[in-house]
Amino acid sequence: MTVLQEEQEKPQIETGPTRHAKIMRGIVTPIFGLLAIACVVFGVLNSTVWKPDNEITAAAPVNGLEYVVTDPNVLQLVDGRVNISAKSRDKKSNVCIAIGSARDVAGWIAGSKYMRVSGLSDWTTLSTMKVSAQGTADNSQNQVAFKDSDMWRTIKCNDGAVDMQVKGSNSNNAEDVVALIDFGNRKGDTVTLNWDRRNLPNFAMPLYLAGGLLAILAVLSASVFAMPPHKRRNKRAFAMVEGVGVNEGDENEVSAWVKNAETAASNRARSRSRHGRRRHAEHRTGGRTSSFEETQQPVIVDPVARNLVADQQNTIAESQPTVSESTVFESTAGESSVDDEATSVISQDELAAYFARLAQEEVQTETQEDGQEEDQ
Repeated sequence: MTVLQEEQEKPQIETGPTRHAKIMRGIVTPIFGLLAIACVVFGVLNSTVWKPDNEITAAAPVNGLEYVVTDPNVLQLVDGRVNISAKSRDKKSNVCIAIGSARDVAGWIAGSKYMRVSGLSDWTTLSTMKVSAQGTADNSQNQVAFKDSDMWRTIKCNDGAVDMQVKGSNSNNAEDVVALIDFGNRKGDTVTLNWDRRNLPNFAMPLYLAGGLLAILAVLSASVFAMPPHKRRNKRAFAMVEGVGVNEGDENEVSAWVKNAETAASNRARSRSRHGRRRHAEHRTGGRTSSFEETQQPVIVDPVARNLVADQQNTIAESQPTVSESTVFESTAGESSVDDEATSVISQDELAAYFARLAQEEVQTETQEDGQEEDQ
């Protein structure tokens, strides 16, 4: 019987959901679910009801002014293609629309009042203001007519009303391109800019992606995230064991895998215990060696601080036991006992020679001190 089968045959104790599972399934999962539904609903609305319009038309009234000038980049504000329309209250008035550079337009309207179009105030209204151009107006009779001037890149004129389509590719520098509208008199009516957008912004796709991610989080919160950590680990272990048995095609592989794991664990425990005993043995051996080395150090005898005659007599009296003890120590310690015995035992001849040498040194010292006093 494999480990997996034993685990499956164990009696299952029925227990209620934990507090963690209740929170994940009762609070977190509904929140993620509601957010996912809201994202999907807003995505559908942005694709249908709230879908941006393809065509944008913005207009502005013109009162008491002859010229209307657009700022740079206004023509490309919504799309690269724009349709400009101008209408006058005087049906017989010659209305012209010219496309040129900002410098040429400023030179033509120098000293004149004009209406400036700066952008969009909303999706249906142009943002305008009345200003006066710098410079001095040229009122000479030899002045070239507006439609005959070579300052314009493109020009179109008509009586009463005129419209012109401008493409971004028609100009080398789109940022420097402006439109100048000449109503011929101060009876202008309206100016209209119309864009037909080819690429609409897609606001629905990000909402769909967010809704999908929130739905996945809701499912995970109700299943995986709600499980206790120990159950997740047990399932992973069982999955590993099942994978071994299925891949090999034999249930004996499962038991072999378990036995190998148990053998490896026991080997690691044995190696650790052996290593610990070896370390303790090394510590004990080191302590014995250090104490033995301390006992092997030679004994130093200071003849000045000791009574050598009494020591010699005691040594002679205790010669028999000393020899037996030295013999026992010699069998265990070796050559170190010989050094100790030679250092501690002094013969009578050596003692007499030592006293004679000591007396001679004292006489020499006294003679030298007397000679130094006489010299002084």
